[in-house]
Amino acid sequence: MRVVWTALFLVLSAPVYAQEPELRLYVANQSANTISVVDAYSFEILDTIQTGTNPHEIAVHVRTGIAFAGNRQEDTLSLIAIRTNREVTRIPSPGGPHGLALTRGGKILFATGQNEVHVFDVAGRRRIASIPVGGSPHMLHVSPDESRVYTGNMADGTMSVIQIENLSVIATVPVGGSPEDLAISPDGKEIVVGNQADDTLTLIDAATNEVLDTIQLPDQGAPIRIRYTPDGETIFIASRREGAGVLRMNRATREITGKIPVAGICVGMNFTPDGKLMFITDLRAGTISQVDPVSLEILKTVATGAGADAIELVN
Repeated sequence: MRVVWTALFLVLSAPVYAQEPELRLYVANQSANTISVVDAYSFEILDTIQTGTNPHEIAVHVRTGIAFAGNRQEDTLSLIAIRTNREVTRIPSPGGPHGLALTRGGKILFATGQNEVHVFDVAGRRRIASIPVGGSPHMLHVSPDESRVYTGNMADGTMSVIQIENLSVIATVPVGGSPEDLAISPDGKEIVVGNQADDTLTLIDAATNEVLDTIQLPDQGAPIRIRYTPDGETIFIASRREGAGVLRMNRATREITGKIPVAGICVGMNFTPDGKLMFITDLRAGTISQVDPVSLEILKTVATGAGADAIELVN
C-alpha cells in the first residue's frame, strides 16, 4: 500500500508543463516545386505538398481551410486543402503570379501580374477583374481593416494603393528604387516600403498616403522583405545581398538594434502570434530557422527544399 501511495504522490507532485498549441508552417520551396509543412515548435517536417512550377508566395485562410501558392513560371495558382495538405486544382493567373493576398473572409484573392493585380473569386475559382498598376508589381499586403491592398511596383519606383470596395487604384505614391516589399504596422497607421536599389526605407502615413520620411539603411541593406513584430514595436528587414542577413530596427527611434546572420538570402519571415518566436528562410541553403527575436539567437534549423521562400502560419 505504501508503494502505491508513494507512486501516486510522485505523479501528483510532478511538474506540469503547458503544451504548446498546434502551429504549422507552410514553406514554399521555389526550385523543388513543393510546400513543406513544418511543426513550428519541434521543427519536424510533417508533410510535403506538390505544387506547380516555381512557387514563391503563399496565402492561407484557416477558417475556410484553403491555401494558395503562386506558381511563377507556369502562370497558375495552386489551390491547397489545409486538412489534407494536398493540391486540389490549379487556376490560371497570367503574368507570373508572385505576391498573393486573401481577405480575412477568404472570399477574394489578389495576385500580381506583369503590370496589374488580378482579382479572383475564391468560391468560383475564377478571375473576376484585373486592376492596372505600375510596372512589375511584386508583393501584396492587405490593410488591417481590409479597406485597401498595397503593392510595390519595382519597375516604376512607386507604391499602388487599391481600394478593395470598388477594386480601383486610389493613389500612386513615389518611393525609391526597386520597391519589392512593404509592411503595414499592426495598428494600421504606417507603411514601410523597402527600396532595394537605394538601400532605403520609405515611411508612409497610411491614412493620407503621404511620404513622411526616408530612412537610410547601412551598406548592403537592400531590403527584400520587411516585417513588423506582432506588437508593432520592432521592424525586421531582410537584405537581398548574399550574407547580409536580417536587420532589426526599433520602430520608435528608427535605430538598428541588431542583426540575424544569414549565409545566403532571407526571403521569408514570420512570427508566432505572441511574437516569442521568429522564423526565417534561407533561399540559397533551402532551410528554415527558428529564431529568438530578442537575443537574435538561431534556435533550430531544418532543410525544407531548394529555394526556400515564403512562410505562412496554419493553426
